[in-house]
Amino acid sequence: MNLFLPDEHVIVKLRSHPIVLFGQIAIYLILIVIPLVIKVFLDLTDFPLHIEEPFPVILIFAGSLYYLYLLLFIFYAFFNYYLDIWIVTDKHVIDIEQKSLFNRSIAKQELFRIQDIKSEIKGVLPTLLNYGNVHIQTAGEVPYFIFKKIPDPNRIVNTILRLVEEALQDHPQRKDPLP
Repeated sequence: MNLFLPDEHVIVKLRSHPIVLFGQIAIYLILIVIPLVIKVFLDLTDFPLHIEEPFPVILIFAGSLYYLYLLLFIFYAFFNYYLDIWIVTDKHVIDIEQKSLFNRSIAKQELFRIQDIKSEIKGVLPTLLNYGNVHIQTAGEVPYFIFKKIPDPNRIVNTILRLVEEALQDHPQRKDPLP
């Protein structure tokens, strides 16, 4: 499936702000350290452990599974961050969303069909780092696009508004300009 027309040009290619990925991975890094802290604590307190022979093998196996799952979750967080992408061209808005490991959704809408657009920045960290959501309402099969946690959402809104105005000039079938 070709996403772009031959004469179409990519204006903006967006992913979530990197702090979103770092926040998710930081949680997993804390979970990696917890068993090590518990082991150091037990070693320092001389906690008496009288463990029968098969138990250490089971403990090592459980620890290996724990770390394997954490590695899997870190990989999935990066995979989801990297493959969720929003593209704005001079003719379309494209939303590529990775829903799960083997489930991807691609929505595409022409710019002249955009009816409403707004940016939203909520919270202290998003305000300080200038990232947030862009909501785009369209008159099409997919009525709503949300660009989630993208850098500088106000600039993106202004860029899309400018492109919509240009698209409306090329497509006279749409008479009502955006407010």
